[in-house]
Amino acid sequence: MSAPERLTEDQATAIYDILLEECGETDVAGNERVAFALYMTDGRPRKEFRFQGALGFGGKCRINSNRPVPYVDCYPEDRTSLRDAMIDKANARIAALFAATTEVIGG
Repeated sequence: MSAPERLTEDQATAIYDILLEECGETDVAGNERVAFALYMTDGRPRKEFRFQGALGFGGKCRINSNRPVPYVDCYPEDRTSLRDAMIDKANARIAALFAATTEVIGG
């Protein structure tokens, strides 16, 4: 499977929920959820979305050709064992989401 160029709206919503639940993303006004969905569904290839939360300013959700599904990471200098555990959980859930999804657009 190759990396998708964009997400469906349902995939973007599900991934954003994972960022909220596993990575401490905060979206008090609801604007970040909308921004994430618009950005990740617009069809431009090789994206990264920087989000706030427990991963610090360097927390990112990426879509690129390095991996077959979107993934979360952060700046290496911001890594801690706690943040690595959050990233691992988020990435496992994203991988499971795509394993269960038959509709992957792009790639």
